[in-house]
Amino acid sequence: MVRIKDVAEAVGVSTATVSNVINGKEQRVSKEVREKIQTALDEMGYVRNRSAMMLAQTNSNMIGVVIPCKEGVKITLEDPYYSALLGNLEYEIRAHGCTMYLISQQSEEEIIRQAIAWNLEGLIVCNMVQEELAGLCEKYRRGVVSIDSYLNRSARFINIATDDFGGAYEMGKYLIRRGHTRIAMLADNDATVDHHRCLVGSEMCIRDSHRWMGLQQAMKEAGLAITEKDHFLFSSSESVRELQFAQFLPDWKNYTALFVASDYYALEVSSFLQSRGIRVPEDISITGFDDLIYASLARPKLTTMSQNIGKKAKMAVEALLSLCEKKGEQKDTENLWEEKWQLPVKLVERESVSDRMYKNK
Repeated sequence: MVRIKDVAEAVGVSTATVSNVINGKEQRVSKEVREKIQTALDEMGYVRNRSAMMLAQTNSNMIGVVIPCKEGVKITLEDPYYSALLGNLEYEIRAHGCTMYLISQQSEEEIIRQAIAWNLEGLIVCNMVQEELAGLCEKYRRGVVSIDSYLNRSARFINIATDDFGGAYEMGKYLIRRGHTRIAMLADNDATVDHHRCLVGSEMCIRDSHRWMGLQQAMKEAGLAITEKDHFLFSSSESVRELQFAQFLPDWKNYTALFVASDYYALEVSSFLQSRGIRVPEDISITGFDDLIYASLARPKLTTMSQNIGKKAKMAVEALLSLCEKKGEQKDTENLWEEKWQLPVKLVERESVSDRMYKNK
């Protein structure tokens, strides 16, 4: 590893002079010497020591990203949605001259310990329920912005989220236009997914059941029946989920379409049904939510609701940096629940839905 001392000896200057150039104190060094030092740094492959930099400056330029830890962080990272979200967050954070520090969501105390130990500028947290987010913000006084968290409208947090209700409502109307009258919704039963019934005081969480509620609204407006029996919940554990799919199969055969809460699970369901000799979409139609890259590569290609994950990441990073400039404080008069934090979705029609009139029933 190349040291400052090595560069100083190569150029014939003091280590203090090299340090001044590295740390941007270039006014103390002549242009000629500065250029020689920079050339030596590049040619010798000098890499700045992150720990030393943090000790030498007040700001770390590091932003913490807290992700859910469902059955271990490995499971979360294997989820295509989180892979896409983290990739976009890292890109946006780096574009602002900062570095991303990843934290798996375990205990509130552990998150704060790591944030303080690494002198993080602020935190972007994903999929937190309101009580957890409130506790974190109370003890961690720097900026905190959430993505896809589960809050009620009175919550005083910036939450970048997707229009889950509107997206599910549009998907419901689309399926009905295609002639489907018996539609079920499928989602996992993790405590922080879109269908979960989570009360905060007497008020339901803002994202609670919104995809399910959106589908219900579309069915209701069309005069079609839909009840809790049409809402199938399965485990986030892959091994348990496979067993549940087999148990649900007799019931699923009573439907013409399945609206699945994410592309990841929709593709699993599609694969499972086809392995049992059930054709998609000839026998049953399947739709998802997210529009991940795998949706267009599947057979059949998945009809889904597209959300702009890149824009979600960009908004979260910019909101956090704005908060950091204000020292994490919000004025009492500011309304943190604004429509601008809610991103619209768009229907992407592919091959996994057929018209009901063409079904061989």
